[in-house]
Amino acid sequence: MLYVFHGTDTAAAADKANALVASLRTKRPDATYVRIDADSWSPAVVQEHVGGQGLFSNKYIVFLDRVTENRSAKEELPDLVSLMKESTNIFIILEGKVLADLKKVFEKNAEKVVVCEPSASAKAAADKAGKEEFNIFALGDALGSRDPFKAWTLYRQAVDTGLEPENIIGTLFWQVKSIILAKGASTAAEAGLNPFVFGKAKRYAANYSDAELQGLLKQLTNVYHDAHRGIRNAELAVEGMMLKVR
Repeated sequence: MLYVFHGTDTAAAADKANALVASLRTKRPDATYVRIDADSWSPAVVQEHVGGQGLFSNKYIVFLDRVTENRSAKEELPDLVSLMKESTNIFIILEGKVLADLKKVFEKNAEKVVVCEPSASAKAAADKAGKEEFNIFALGDALGSRDPFKAWTLYRQAVDTGLEPENIIGTLFWQVKSIILAKGASTAAEAGLNPFVFGKAKRYAANYSDAELQGLLKQLTNVYHDAHRGIRNAELAVEGMMLKVR
């Protein structure tokens, strides 16, 4: 049995999917709960739970949480959807915006498909307000503060207001670079930063090791180039980074 939640209103889709998961786990406390995300994706894991049973229970509840952020999953998931449909176990899929081909596969096989999109009036109001008021540097501050919830929330606001992924990546790259410069300097002049930027970056430097900062620079650079080559979806890749800031 398969239930699918997707759409550009990712917060609403996540709320509804998680509500269903919670309800099912309450109703079926003997069922084994399995969560699969982009990092733990494997077709074999899905196939194992399509026909399998829990060691101490008769059913599985399998939650596939935005697995198509994994490039392999994007290619392999459509071939597994019909198996989930026929399974006696329960599968719940949560995704953001999906391509038309995958949407058709979901609609053909799922017991229920819930599409979460902002209303036209809400989107127009958000776009107008966001373009006028959204401060992209606040996202850089959230990254520097190592606050995953705030970083993700501000990132979604940046995307929803129409900011291009390249602009967002550029801002994040600048923030990380500023932190690296401040971390290795005693004064703003030595770091080559203005005093205000230096003061914030110096505070943020305490939240990261040198290796972590270099890792963030490498990730942002790779996402930028991979997106231009068509290898990765920049929006989803950067969102995954924001969720892992902790």
